[in-house]
Amino acid sequence: MNTEFRPAGQPAGPAVAERELAAARPAGPSAAVGRPAPGWLRDWTALAGPLATLVLMLWGLAARPFWGDEADTISAVSRSLPQMLHLLGHVDAVHGLYYLLLWPVVRLAGPSEFAVRLPSALAMAAAAGGVTAIARRLASGQAGLYAGLVFAVLPTVTLQGHDARPYALLTAAAVLASYLLIRAAQQPTGRWFAGYGLAVALTGYLQLFGLLLLPAHAIALALLTRDRRPALRSWLVSVSVASLAVAPVAVLGWQQRAQIAWIPRPGWHDASDLVSTLVAGPAAAALAIGLLGLLGALRGRELSWLAVPWLLLPPALLLAMSEIKPVYNGRYATYCLPAVALLAGAGLAALARPARIIALAAVLSLIAPTLRAQRVPTGGMRSVAQFLQAEARPGDAIAYPGGAIPPWYLAYPDGFARLRDISLARTGPALGHLYASTVPRPVLDRRERGVRRIWVVQTVPRQGPAGYLALGFRLAHEWRLAGGATAVWLYTKGPAGGVTPGRARVL
Repeated sequence: MNTEFRPAGQPAGPAVAERELAAARPAGPSAAVGRPAPGWLRDWTALAGPLATLVLMLWGLAARPFWGDEADTISAVSRSLPQMLHLLGHVDAVHGLYYLLLWPVVRLAGPSEFAVRLPSALAMAAAAGGVTAIARRLASGQAGLYAGLVFAVLPTVTLQGHDARPYALLTAAAVLASYLLIRAAQQPTGRWFAGYGLAVALTGYLQLFGLLLLPAHAIALALLTRDRRPALRSWLVSVSVASLAVAPVAVLGWQQRAQIAWIPRPGWHDASDLVSTLVAGPAAAALAIGLLGLLGALRGRELSWLAVPWLLLPPALLLAMSEIKPVYNGRYATYCLPAVALLAGAGLAALARPARIIALAAVLSLIAPTLRAQRVPTGGMRSVAQFLQAEARPGDAIAYPGGAIPPWYLAYPDGFARLRDISLARTGPALGHLYASTVPRPVLDRRERGVRRIWVVQTVPRQGPAGYLALGFRLAHEWRLAGGATAVWLYTKGPAGGVTPGRARVL
């Protein structure tokens, strides 16, 4: 049975016609000897994209230190399951499935950068496989090859594949839902629509804004299927069931909407931010990929029916929603990256072989510096932890200005957790929050009397916390770490020494 999909009334392309003729030829003597190898093994082009993505994702996976949101992930998955459920009742319900999936990984492999980012890296490799499969089905094997390779080198794929947050898994789920959609368009049977509904529910549980893909899917299904009414009716049933399944998370997410109150109302600068998210890297690389994508949209008719709405509608809807309630963030559009790769891959496949090789080499050369820069080890809070581990003495304490204690002591325990936290009131698990709370000032004053050296770390350097400490403590040393982004103060009892207050050494 021919599995190539072609809308009714449209003539078969050369590649499709050749496969149909091959399928109609009588089997030769060799056909009876054993079963043929699976197509994915016989055709290396189907594996090139996911393998290239996997290699790139593993390259430098632990180079960058944890950043703030990743520390929040560590805070969530470092607690017991009942404590995690308690947390989700207060904050981050929209990331609950991701935390639950990551929880056993941390139990088995620990909370290192490599371990907690590995699921994101594998998810991007899986997404590349799905991108390849979609392009092969809607265009050609060559389009699948180049779509997978373009996806592998997109800088934002690395950015999110090297991040312990749910956006890489969301991208893979969106690709899975899109692949099952075109299978349902080709064979509108219950099993394909059931699988599609499950993939949509998975997408919604990984990130609610991933459901903005559904209008794009409705357009694609209407254009790709022969019998529109039955197919759209089955699609509506699948989407309705999936939406009901996601409803509890949507309700909790609305109740916890104060978590994204920091997002500003979008402006024109967000248009450039969106382009930067989808085609990060030098402007010349973005232009080259954009031109290839335009060519792919013009030459790959069926593929563009899926990819163009996928690329344009979710960000547009997100920006439109933000005029009522600001919700736009570039990371929320990560799952549109596969559409960029599909269109650019189709554009490369449409070129003659010499021009195709030149264009691919040009894109790789333009993006390569960005890919290398993404894997250069940087300081961040890892450098602060290493500094504390080297400089702190037994009996030293640490205090955190403000009302909350960030979970750096969980992300980098060797540097932070070895110091006695005299500002700690209640831990994050006890509160049902990601951050711990601090004690009132009188309690802190009493605790300070029992120590002689207090370290203070501030990730947004402001005026030193001298007023936060009890009488008798003086600034002994001040450092600026992580490129000056983090201030570290050492206060001791007695006369000030080392550097003069207000002057810092940048390390």
